[in-house]
This record gives sequence, C-alpha cells and structure tokens, in this order.
Amino acid sequence: MQKKTLLEKVTAAKQEIADAESNLERALREIQVAPRADKTTVSEVVQAAFTKLRAARTNLTELEGLVMTDEG
Repeated sequence: MQKKTLLEKVTAAKQEIADAESNLERALREIQVAPRADKTTVSEVVQAAFTKLRAARTNLTELEGLVMTDEG
C-alpha cells in the first residue's frame, strides 16, 4: 500500500471523527436547553454522530491492519 493511500485514509478518518464530535457537542447543547418533549428529536443528531464514529473506528482498524501487513 502506498504511503499516499494510507495518509488519505488517516485524513478521512480524522475528518469523520471531527464531524462526529461536532455533532455530539451540538446535540448536548440542544439537550441541555430543550424542553423534555423536544429531546426526542435530538436523538437523530446523536444517532448520526455515533454512526460517523463507528465508520471512523472501522477506517482506523482497517488502516491499522494495512500498516501491520506492510510492516510484516
């Protein structure tokens, strides 16, 4: 695997994680000020954030495997 490809994967994973963190921060702010009935709608934002985190984790795990294979 070329170094460029690895760096592209790292960059993509970092962006996914940053997006997820931003979404979670926004959700937490909304939850703190939202009336109880509105807190249900925030769950969509939280779900999207967790989906992005899972994707980032998958990408990083794949990247780790690629690096380990290249080193071996």
